[in-house]
Amino acid sequence: MPDFSNRVVISFLILLCLCCLAAPCLADDELEISGYTSPGNVLTPGESATAVYSVGYDFESDEESLQLYTDLLNPKWKLSIVIDSVSHVLPSYTGRYVSLNGFELYYDDSYSSEVEISLSGTVPDVSSTGNYSIIRATWYDYTGDKVDEEAVEATIVNPSDIAGILETRRSELSSLKKYIDGKSGLGVDTNSAEKKYEEASAAIDEAEDSNSAVASILLSSAKTYIDESYSLIDVAWAEYSIEKAESTIDIVNGMISGYEDEGLSGDSRVWVIQSYVDNAGTLLVLAKDKLGLKDYDSARDYADQAETKAEKAYECAVSLNKDLNLKSPTLAATAKSTKSTKSATSSVTATSTSTSGSSSGLDDLIPDLGGDGDLSDVDDIIHSEVNLESAIQILSVIGDALLDAFDYLSSLLSMASDN
Repeated sequence: MPDFSNRVVISFLILLCLCCLAAPCLADDELEISGYTSPGNVLTPGESATAVYSVGYDFESDEESLQLYTDLLNPKWKLSIVIDSVSHVLPSYTGRYVSLNGFELYYDDSYSSEVEISLSGTVPDVSSTGNYSIIRATWYDYTGDKVDEEAVEATIVNPSDIAGILETRRSELSSLKKYIDGKSGLGVDTNSAEKKYEEASAAIDEAEDSNSAVASILLSSAKTYIDESYSLIDVAWAEYSIEKAESTIDIVNGMISGYEDEGLSGDSRVWVIQSYVDNAGTLLVLAKDKLGLKDYDSARDYADQAETKAEKAYECAVSLNKDLNLKSPTLAATAKSTKSTKSATSSVTATSTSTSGSSSGLDDLIPDLGGDGDLSDVDDIIHSEVNLESAIQILSVIGDALLDAFDYLSSLLSMASDN
């Protein structure tokens, strides 16, 4: 046992030593650059720009070198070599390239070393808006091969591009407005999306009266606001679809409770209604699961399917209520539900009135059994990606439906034996 403990300790110490040796190697042959660019990271041709940066390095010999480059016009370089916090000012340089040799830069590993840079220049004209080098630092070894390279970039805007971007943003904003209005008309809560729309609109308006650099930033922000607005609508639309389906299911479940109070739980027509609403409940579980996974398109799709099944259940329930001279509750006043209500009003009354009556109309009463569409629904459910909680809920719904089916078939067998 002691030998085993010693081996573990020795192995751990060896691993620790290897890690300590490896850690400095990660920083070897790498430049470290930090600082800031003024007036910012988006620039307009013709304006003055200043860059203040430090470049950390770790030369292994005085035969290595550091080359600096900038895309700025008429650059002026002020450089200092800082060794252990002691600064050594170098002569000023002009030109896009500056080379510093190892004789100036090399100190052994016991010293910390870096180059401090203060650069000023004019932003150049560019053929297209894009990223350009404000400072690029390249480390070469004694053979002239590149060891590492780090660059500080800024976006230089071609003013002629701004007009086109501005037109694009206004078109995108117009499309967003139509999309928001359409969803608001359905009953979706679009308040959060409308706030993002207003922010995008304000940014676009301000960009129209700003210089190209500021306009570029504003138009970029406007694009972000537009995208966020669409995302907020997707969330709200999915939630609305789920709530709508849930409301319809609750109404039908209330009607089913009324039938049970009337002693009609064994009526074949009630069983049909129950089968539709159970199917809707399963789809609603899937919709909520997808909402939790932020798959809003799938959540809305499942919720719409649940709503369709629930509306079928409602239509059957309305038809049964007519036969029983019962008043039917009204669905939410939306375009879709109004259409469903009209359809329910004109639907054909079921031919079988109770389990004691004729079963010749069974195929009409139970359209959900054996139909290709519903087999497809079951296949979709089986292959859906759901979490454990959703799976348990689905199995519960399916189990209830199977129990209802078993009770119904038992009643049919009982009728057959009585006859």
